[in-house]
Amino acid sequence: MSCFYNHTFTVQAVCLWELASNITVLVPRISGINKNPYSECPFLGEYNLIKIPQTGLVEHVDYWGEGRIDEDGKISGFKDCYNVNHTYQLVSNGDTEIRDRKIPNRIPVINYTDCRTNSYIKDDSVKIVTLMGAPINTSCATDIGRIINKKDGLVVIYSFNANSQDVKNLETELYPRGLVYCHGYELPSRLQGLTLFDSHRAYLNLTAFNDELYYNITSAKYDDAIKICQELSKANYQNVIVAVVDRLLQGDNAKTMTFAYKLWVGGSQDIVTKCFPSEFDIILRSENVKIISHYYDQALKLDANVDMYNDRLGWGDSKDKTSHRVSWKFLPLEDDNRVAFKIQNNEHTMFLKLDVNYDSYGDRKCWGSNNSNEQRHKWFLEPQRFNNKIVFFIVNREYQQGLKLDAHVDIYGDRLLWGNNTNNNITGNPNYFSWLIQPW
Repeated sequence: MSCFYNHTFTVQAVCLWELASNITVLVPRISGINKNPYSECPFLGEYNLIKIPQTGLVEHVDYWGEGRIDEDGKISGFKDCYNVNHTYQLVSNGDTEIRDRKIPNRIPVINYTDCRTNSYIKDDSVKIVTLMGAPINTSCATDIGRIINKKDGLVVIYSFNANSQDVKNLETELYPRGLVYCHGYELPSRLQGLTLFDSHRAYLNLTAFNDELYYNITSAKYDDAIKICQELSKANYQNVIVAVVDRLLQGDNAKTMTFAYKLWVGGSQDIVTKCFPSEFDIILRSENVKIISHYYDQALKLDANVDMYNDRLGWGDSKDKTSHRVSWKFLPLEDDNRVAFKIQNNEHTMFLKLDVNYDSYGDRKCWGSNNSNEQRHKWFLEPQRFNNKIVFFIVNREYQQGLKLDAHVDIYGDRLLWGNNTNNNITGNPNYFSWLIQPW
């Protein structure tokens, strides 16, 4: 075989490469141990070679890498990884101690437009692939897509414009393999510190995306979470969003409703409609609903009579689930980076509130009033999946008390509506304190 077949290197370049010293022998402190048996060979792609890895996954491949280089504080490359590069390429930067040496741990390819590492690296076998600034043509993108592991892989590229052809080439290969761009992703420590570059784009596997999205939501990093969802939706991986929403609903998480609201007002209503339970959609559309006690199966209504302030007591109705009297709507508003709701009864156009006074148990009666300008007129919705149903805890903004129905009934079988004293953890007892929100 001729090593020069289809190569673009000159005879001078070949001679310089053959005479160059191995950087890992001269300066191991810079680039680590030379662990590639073909690092000293030209491109041998026509032979049947032993491929890496022998077992497990290759930890890290830096495409077009030359090893760790620190030139006047401008740092690029990595100490302990494989470097894919031209067959006769030497280290092109750095001080005289490393410049013009052979690239450590090098895996050769013919040139920029003919990137074939399939003789050296197995398919679906690399955990991390990085690339810094060099071109990503279709050949390079295809090879990165071939070697990256779909289940556990991470691809990071440095100093690329989001709208560049390089990025489009890469995403064409990665997205069908389940690796998608993740906005705001914080790199692991081993990939940080490259001061030569001021930006990066990270492409995560879908399992890592689940954790990243869940973390951003539970940490109230809603802007990042929304951009992640938009990217997943664009790549047709809405199933990841569905899985994260379900994960949120399995626990006691007060941020789920706010996240849905942020998506909604941020122009991603379609994501809420497709990826959240239907209750979120009808709530955020302020559609007419009925609010039913999970435990007592009674729908909320307001009293037919008013008190001296023209307020009406709230009740659970023992029979009615269809009349205009049990029709309500939720009116969302943002409150200190959280969504709150005013709850309006459609029959009387009155708003739920809690009494300023409380009884001997610390509970407060719930009323409907004509005005809605106080904090006690605002309510938080905290959803949870319980017994294969989506239920909601309805918690007052002012008093932090959750709604409940009285254990006792009046002569009609109806039950008074109360705010439960804050000594009880209502989310720990969804059977008793939760509510179903259904279309009216």
